[in-house]
Amino acid sequence: MMEELQQFGSLSVAHRTGGAPVELLRSKDEVVFLAFDNRIRRLVELHVLRGGGTLDAALKRSAFDRARQASEIRGHAFMRILEVGEDQGLVYYTSNLNDGEYAEEYVKRRGALSAPTTLAMVYSLLDDLLQLQGYQRLVSHMRLDRVLITTLEDTFLQLRVVDYGLSQMDGADDTRDKTRLVVETCRLLFLLLSGQPYFGENPDKILILTQLPMSLRISIRTALTDPDNAPSSIEKLRDDVREAFSALASGAQARNLRKQLVVNGPLMPQSQLQDLLLENVPVETILGTRFRVEDSDQARRYPFSIPAINVKADQPVTVHLLPPSRIVEKTRYEAVPLQMWRFNPDRHPNILRSLSLWESPDWTFLTEEREPGFALSRLMAERITLNTTEVLVLMRQIRAGLEQAVECGVQRVDLHPSNILLRVGKNGPLQSRELERLMQKRLDAWPVFMVKLRPHMTMRSLYEPLLVDMDVVESQQMEEHLQNRDFRHRSFVTLAAYVLTGERQSGGVPQFSETVPDAAAMYVRECVELTRRAGKTPPPVEFLEKFESLLSAPTVDLATRLRGSGSSVAIEEMESVGSVSDFEDDWSHDEADGAGGEVAISPVKRGMKTHQFNPLAEQKSAFPWGVLAAAAAVVIVGVAWMLMGGSKPAPAAPAVASSVAEGPGGSASVPAATTPKKAEEQTKAVSVMARTPVPNPQPQPAPVPAVQPPAVTSVAVTPATQAEGPAPAPAVVAVPTPPEPEKPAGTVAASTSAPAVTPAPDRPASPPEAAPPAVTSPTKDPVTIRRAIVPSKEEIDRMKQGHVENHTDKVPSVSTASPLPPQRRENP
Repeated sequence: MMEELQQFGSLSVAHRTGGAPVELLRSKDEVVFLAFDNRIRRLVELHVLRGGGTLDAALKRSAFDRARQASEIRGHAFMRILEVGEDQGLVYYTSNLNDGEYAEEYVKRRGALSAPTTLAMVYSLLDDLLQLQGYQRLVSHMRLDRVLITTLEDTFLQLRVVDYGLSQMDGADDTRDKTRLVVETCRLLFLLLSGQPYFGENPDKILILTQLPMSLRISIRTALTDPDNAPSSIEKLRDDVREAFSALASGAQARNLRKQLVVNGPLMPQSQLQDLLLENVPVETILGTRFRVEDSDQARRYPFSIPAINVKADQPVTVHLLPPSRIVEKTRYEAVPLQMWRFNPDRHPNILRSLSLWESPDWTFLTEEREPGFALSRLMAERITLNTTEVLVLMRQIRAGLEQAVECGVQRVDLHPSNILLRVGKNGPLQSRELERLMQKRLDAWPVFMVKLRPHMTMRSLYEPLLVDMDVVESQQMEEHLQNRDFRHRSFVTLAAYVLTGERQSGGVPQFSETVPDAAAMYVRECVELTRRAGKTPPPVEFLEKFESLLSAPTVDLATRLRGSGSSVAIEEMESVGSVSDFEDDWSHDEADGAGGEVAISPVKRGMKTHQFNPLAEQKSAFPWGVLAAAAAVVIVGVAWMLMGGSKPAPAAPAVASSVAEGPGGSASVPAATTPKKAEEQTKAVSVMARTPVPNPQPQPAPVPAVQPPAVTSVAVTPATQAEGPAPAPAVVAVPTPPEPEKPAGTVAASTSAPAVTPAPDRPASPPEAAPPAVTSPTKDPVTIRRAIVPSKEEIDRMKQGHVENHTDKVPSVSTASPLPPQRRENP
């Protein structure tokens, strides 16, 4: 039955020249064929469990469950399962087409690998295994004794698991399965390091094994000589491999795992698929005399994409080999779109042009122009992910390429990373080195580059899995042009999610890095979810505009993100476990007042009113003793300042005239102004005034000056009566006051700059006749002091804090608001 197999469900099985199906060697418990899936239009591997035998109900159910789990795995180290089904009593599954060389055949052909390269490959494999935390049932049945050595984007070496053990029953002993995985990994290490399989020899006699650290040496020796007592911890084995790599790799640059896996000529694994499809015919023989292979190593490195020279035109081109009709029928795919004759290089710069198409009964040759640069898949293998700015730069050109492809008549373009070329750099002997340096830089820091989309078919396009499904189930009822438009939209969104995350997320939830804003990441997740519904995906223009606006949106604070948009948090969920507050007395007094009305409750504690941090005097209703104490301190300092100061005498008279205002209490006030620079003149003025007799006329209002000084209030201390003997001169202190209220009738004001003064609260007001007379000039106009001596803001702040210092370094001045005592007149 297997020899005559032609069609298996929706799969068309490939055949050799003689008519036998093309069989692949994967697992000893499975029969694997090369087939073409007509639904997704891709070359796949058809795995039939138990060699085509029947399975009982328990094994069939177990195989189905584990195969569905395996279909969710997205990793370069694992075979990707695409479909699971049953046909004619046979249980099968399909996977992507894997190309490479098995480890045993690879070592037999080229010999042992270096220790750093071997340890780097095995460490990557073990690390990927440990990432599958939720698939322990699947991981425990994987086979690591027969792994495939392949390349990642034709650049880095990679170990790939191709046997999931789905033909085996579930094991009851999980520890035994983990021990088996450790033993198979140690056998793989022995094979790659020594260059030969293990046949029971003593590991301590292998020179390369004796150079390993003690921990890894003991693990390998125990696993090879006594498998039943081998360790069962895969995580510990991975750590031992990492430690050995750090010990054997020299230099900081060499300790980078990725640098040890770069492929060169001797390390390149041979392509089994190329030998299988070409049937061991050399590439040079197939190309004939039309093309000359530029480099044999490059031809083996890219088995179906060969850099060559067109002999007739002496032009560098890329030759793509397409499969013959016995592998894939010509009617199943279109090598070059029929309407590509509309292509214009000037109008469509983002389209990669195909030059010629040669068809034969066995093979099809397709040539395209070769320009400096590399594919997007190569950049993703080096960078893993791109940041948001690079994604915008890249996706804008891809959007333009899709629009140009529609103008050329190409309705569907496969937006796979291998079909997107970045044209950058220049030809020459240093091209490879320049491109490697360029890959380490950001795309927005590159020189001018061009993104080119490949609209025609290649062999890699026939076996690489799509980023997005061809058509969802709902879209099958739509018209063809609507299906094509929806496919473009879904492909564009899926590609944007891929370059942001670095993983092909069809079937999973994208996980973005911390550099992507939460709003933008949420929007991309929503769009990826919409790709699974027909006709719901936004077009590329709308997607880019929305994505760019979310990148420049203001950052939401942590409290809003925790609370969520448009949602309120219940008070019960925000209650405090306990708190100590300095304002608990204030809140306790206010609780009784707010008990009757509606009080705004803070989310910190129940029954606690919101508190605004105003000055303490505005919150308490008690008597403001603190303010009075500060005012008393200001008065004392002002008295000391005014008693030691003086004023500048008038040039025509020895007496100093000032504006006097008599209030209800009979006290007088006058603003005085002195400066430390004229201290000597003020001292002389005081001496002259002491010798001059002062008359005592009736007080009269002074004329209002042209320029009014700022309003001040003079607080005066009422002098003692004449019966008490000579009293000291009253102290006058000027402090700023708010605008003066309306005065009652009968109040006489001398000037707007000298308002009425109320007596001190602790002494009774003196009668009007006891008020000291004002000093006036008989012949000259009165002189008004222009500004008052007011303590600075810094001094007032220090006074309020209790840090008052004696200003002994200042020049003293004397106030002339009242006559000097008689005893001072006798002094010269």
